[in-house]
Amino acid sequence: MTEEIKTEGICLRAVEYGESDRIITLLTDKLGKIAVRARGVSSPRSKLRHAAIPFSFGEYILTLKGDFYSLKSFDYNDAFTSVSDDLVRYFAGTAGLEIADKLTEESVSVSVELARLLRLLMSLCYDGGGLGALLSYLLDMLKIAGYRISRGEMAPGRDPKYFVFDLEEGGFYSSAIHSAYAVKMTTPAATLLVDFSEGKEREGDAEAFAEIFALLSRYVKVKTGSNLRALFELCDLLRNGS
Repeated sequence: MTEEIKTEGICLRAVEYGESDRIITLLTDKLGKIAVRARGVSSPRSKLRHAAIPFSFGEYILTLKGDFYSLKSFDYNDAFTSVSDDLVRYFAGTAGLEIADKLTEESVSVSVELARLLRLLMSLCYDGGGLGALLSYLLDMLKIAGYRISRGEMAPGRDPKYFVFDLEEGGFYSSAIHSAYAVKMTTPAATLLVDFSEGKEREGDAEAFAEIFALLSRYVKVKTGSNLRALFELCDLLRNGS
């Protein structure tokens, strides 16, 4: 028996399947994160092709047969196209989609996660948000997933220019610590990360943000086994000049 379901959602990822279909990953308000088969959407004549493009947000009507979802129709709300006007904002938005995909379990309630992602994209597109908005979003998502970042025992060691972050514990320690998971951070990056983790958003330079995002990418890899490729690309962009 085929069931029809209506849900609001955003396309996180799309993978070609066969000659003209795609398997899209949606983050939805009712069904959580799900995979959906979108038939024929790779054809330029398809009326549903916009439903199967990352960043597309709107009301999806799906059919469910057994355990498999298929796309039936799509009512467009926003595609956050202005995120492409600036490379940093584009990679920040792409990283936001990937973070939602990698840190959200399938088929569980994700109303908070969806709201956080939409808030990030709206900030990037319409409110002048940038690296700070992405960092706040990533820290929120880590907290929701159970991997909250903490100040820990934040104290400089012999070299006051550096602090040590432990990738296994998710907090700072004296720089005398010796561990396979210990990573040195410069003082500007470490203090910026701590301020954001405690809700004290402020300005920071591109180099400090790049260092933080590289660190948190490694942290996510340690905790989940997943690579945040878009975040690494953003780091390269920031380090090489935007």
